[in-house]
Amino acid sequence: MPSEIQIQSECFQWAWNTYPQTRRLLFHVPNGGKRNPIEAMQLKSSGVIAGVPDMLFLYAGKWHAFEFKDDTGVLSKDQKELHPVWASQGQEIHIVRDVETFKSLFTQIISS
Repeated sequence: MPSEIQIQSECFQWAWNTYPQTRRLLFHVPNGGKRNPIEAMQLKSSGVIAGVPDMLFLYAGKWHAFEFKDDTGVLSKDQKELHPVWASQGQEIHIVRDVETFKSLFTQIISS
């Protein structure tokens, strides 16, 4: 079973190699990981917030958000709080558990 980071990496590499015209429009938001207390405080005070989706894609004037999870992954408390806030602004966050789902979503986005 691939890990969350393996799924995310494969999806990013697929998009990068398959759709070069979308390069620099799809990117990872590095808001996770372990931090020492000082670094965590600096990041938080500079605007980093918990729960932001793993990857964002700006295409045709619209943002698309992807949250990657492995087969057993669940949304964090912060993600559960953030998703409805974004939904209230018309922003859908796609939960991606496998590469094929990402490919299908990505292809739909760039085809519309």
